[in-house]
Amino acid sequence: MGHRIRTIGKQRRGWRLAGGAAALLAAGALVGAAPFSDALADDGAPVPGADMAAELAAAGVTSADRGALSGRRMVAGPAVTLLASAPERPFRELVARVGASDGLAASLRRAGVARGDAAAAAAAVRAAAGGAVPAGTSVRLRLGKPGANGARPLEALDLKPRVDLAVRLERNADGNFSVRREAIGVTATPQRLSGRVDDGLYWALRAAGASPRAAQDYLRTIARAIDVGEVARGDRFDLVIERRASADGDSSLGPLLYAGLDRAQGADVALMRWNSGGEEHWLDALRLDSETRALIWPVAARISSGFGMRRHPILRYKRLHRGIDFAAPRGTPIQAAADGVVLHAGRAGGYGNQVRLRHADGTITSYSHMASLHVAPGTAVTQGQVIGTVGSTGLSTGPHLHYEVHRNGRAVDPRAVEGVASAPLAGEALAAFKSRYARYQALPIG
Repeated sequence: MGHRIRTIGKQRRGWRLAGGAAALLAAGALVGAAPFSDALADDGAPVPGADMAAELAAAGVTSADRGALSGRRMVAGPAVTLLASAPERPFRELVARVGASDGLAASLRRAGVARGDAAAAAAAVRAAAGGAVPAGTSVRLRLGKPGANGARPLEALDLKPRVDLAVRLERNADGNFSVRREAIGVTATPQRLSGRVDDGLYWALRAAGASPRAAQDYLRTIARAIDVGEVARGDRFDLVIERRASADGDSSLGPLLYAGLDRAQGADVALMRWNSGGEEHWLDALRLDSETRALIWPVAARISSGFGMRRHPILRYKRLHRGIDFAAPRGTPIQAAADGVVLHAGRAGGYGNQVRLRHADGTITSYSHMASLHVAPGTAVTQGQVIGTVGSTGLSTGPHLHYEVHRNGRAVDPRAVEGVASAPLAGEALAAFKSRYARYQALPIG
């Protein structure tokens, strides 16, 4: 049996050798029957010699209609004249992309723009765009004829720093750059995404079509209301993102508008972006009732005199001390005890420089004997915002803050006030909020 296998193996090797020899003989016959020069005689140009022709023919390159002209170099002939040197291109056009960490100027330098041109162009574009050009922005460039040092000057630049703005920069005859802004019409529409949490909330958001940025914004927003680590398998997320489409066909995702979470265990969340009084807030559509927010002390200092009857240190007779005094050094920042609106900011007789704030439930707080005022009447302030500094103006024996709280027209002991009641929205604002929330809930998913 073993002898038979060896015999068959020898026969197969013999067949392979015979086949190879036959192929070579056929190639030789082909070259002899149809000279390579004849196959290329249609253009009248010089052709390879007999040795090269044999190699090409053996490789299967035979006639012009089957690819014999492929890969041939142009040589001198009736239709071709050799050049002593290649001409210099008068300009180059290319596309660059702004890097993630180095900005427009560095990206232009990488594309071959001279350092001075790159810096000047980046500054001009930044001014026109109102800020830095985002990473990933495509920039179309036109570079001129190279100078003595080989560098090509920047002649023109086109980019879209925002979906609603196009910027073109061109070099003038005097060598300086001029910038032209072109506003692009943009349509903003809300897009809703929803899904079920399985292995993790972030990856569930991504699987539903949320971009990395949108998923991160959603997680940060939900963290305002709950511990994100408590989100469990089976919870359902719901978010609305603004999608912007420009008139020239580009589109991009805008800010997160709504972040909801339907939880199997625990309180649900329905946070919606809302602008009020020029400020942005995230309000929970499921919790719009009035709530009490604790007051904070306006300064971190020792209380040197409490609320009640006392002998006035300057007037020398007893009268009601309508607030409490904080012994604080001159210049100590004074903070608003709660959100409110400035009723008064200026001189107030014996109180010296004073700020009075009205809060949501009608409570009024006042801050007196101040050295400097940092707010103006009619402006809105937030809890913790610095409204002035400690001083000793008016009837005062030294630097301190006199702090009062008034309710229903009467001064009360600030230490007995737990907080001020506030409703996030009321009236027309509340109706508008509920209407928008209903529109978001009615959006199709996807």
